[in-house]
Amino acid sequence: MPEQLEHSGIRAVADVSFSIKPGETLAIIGPNGSGKTTTINLISGLLAPDAGSVLLGTEELAGRGMVRAAEAGISRTFQNGRVFGSLTVAENVQLGLHKTLKFNRPGRALAHTPVLRWGSLLRELGVGLVSGRRAWGEMNHGRKKIDDEIARFGDRLAGREHHQAYTLSYANRRRTEIARALVSKPKLLLLDEPTAGMNQSETAQVLEQLLELKARGQTMLLVEHKIDLVLALADRLLVMNEGRVIAAGDPHEVRNDPLVVEAYLGKRSLSVSDRGTESRPVVGAELLKLDKVSVNYGPVPALRDVSISVRQGEIVSLLGGNASGKSTTMKTVLGLVEPRSGSLEFDGRALRGVPTNKRVASGIASVPEARRVFSQMTVTENLLAGAYTRKDRSAVTADVERVFEHFPRLAERRNQLAGTMSGGEQQMLAFGRALMSNPRLICMDEPTMGLSPKLVEQVLAEIARLRAELGISVLIVEQQAELALSIADRGYVLSNGEIVLTGTASDLLANDAVQEAYLGKGKPSL
Repeated sequence: MPEQLEHSGIRAVADVSFSIKPGETLAIIGPNGSGKTTTINLISGLLAPDAGSVLLGTEELAGRGMVRAAEAGISRTFQNGRVFGSLTVAENVQLGLHKTLKFNRPGRALAHTPVLRWGSLLRELGVGLVSGRRAWGEMNHGRKKIDDEIARFGDRLAGREHHQAYTLSYANRRRTEIARALVSKPKLLLLDEPTAGMNQSETAQVLEQLLELKARGQTMLLVEHKIDLVLALADRLLVMNEGRVIAAGDPHEVRNDPLVVEAYLGKRSLSVSDRGTESRPVVGAELLKLDKVSVNYGPVPALRDVSISVRQGEIVSLLGGNASGKSTTMKTVLGLVEPRSGSLEFDGRALRGVPTNKRVASGIASVPEARRVFSQMTVTENLLAGAYTRKDRSAVTADVERVFEHFPRLAERRNQLAGTMSGGEQQMLAFGRALMSNPRLICMDEPTMGLSPKLVEQVLAEIARLRAELGISVLIVEQQAELALSIADRGYVLSNGEIVLTGTASDLLANDAVQEAYLGKGKPSL
């Protein structure tokens, strides 16, 4: 399927051609911005190519839109995970069945006709209000399919069918999204980083489920940065860089290609052991302090008597599995969640009751999970939004240029809409936007999620460099414990909303309990 796509003068994909055999798993890897997600977007109909074709069997799908692609038999997941938070798990999965309905979608053939499509929608509404025998039978059969897909994930989703998706952990939201994609029994399943944000234990569980699908003959196209998962699952490997395919073939052979190693892994300049210690400044006085903080979501406790501290110029890591309380702790610091009890102080001043904008003005900034950039604003406009609390316009302009010096890739794209950039470029932008408020403390939630190994190295090195040059303190939440501890001074391990371990980064790295629970070495024992 040769494809070519340009975004505002930037060629995102150029002359990409490949095919997938029935029952085969093809994996695409490459650095951030290489065109991997754009390729999936072209296949799924989210984007239309400027040239080339997309064939599913003999059916041409290029430029025919997402509905046509879905009805032809393509299902997908998204890089950052997209579920409907206000819907239950079962309702989210049920949405994946809509394209397969026959008796509950009378007149579906008219759905693609601009005027007549309204008649199709009215007929669907009528069936919803007054269902016939065949429509009821179709819905009952659909409920069986929904139950089967939820059961695939065991107790991770089973028993949570009626829970609203926003109450789930990040990993379980990803599982819900995969179940929604699978419930229609697609001819081709597109998986865009399905294990992003999962620790090694959770990744292993998803791999087991994908291997089961492969054994059943499911055809899959996988974009993933975790090489071990790719090698265990893929029949063939495609490597992209700058919108082009630079290598293809057997996964074990392709991964050792010098061009692939340079493009994807980069030339590693710092090891895990020395990345956090190079140019390390002297740690100063206590800057942030949480003392016996407890938080509830309704009647459910999320944090119980959590006490942590961050000193000036210190990098502190919060570790723990999904739903352990890491993000809730971060939200409490930022003022997005109000604690039930306990105290918070920043630079000796109480934070309870202080709104988020005043916390930002006092020197606390955030790099949120999944980046959360303003997609319809340019790179420069996003950076300026980060300085909304500042009045010194000339200094703000100078700081924009300093951010561009730190992140040359952003400088190249200063007038590009943020929503058209790769995940890695958006992560750089979220980092740069946080710096625009002149913070003393940056709260970073999963800063390496969805990044290639090469860009992970760059982001971690940039965190260490900014701490060394500016003395900025960092509170970092990261699923991959080894990465977080490689640049941290100290760490806290959360489990079920409580601090269960604390210590220096080196001590936690050597701790068997941390290794078992968060590095995937044996059965968790916390």
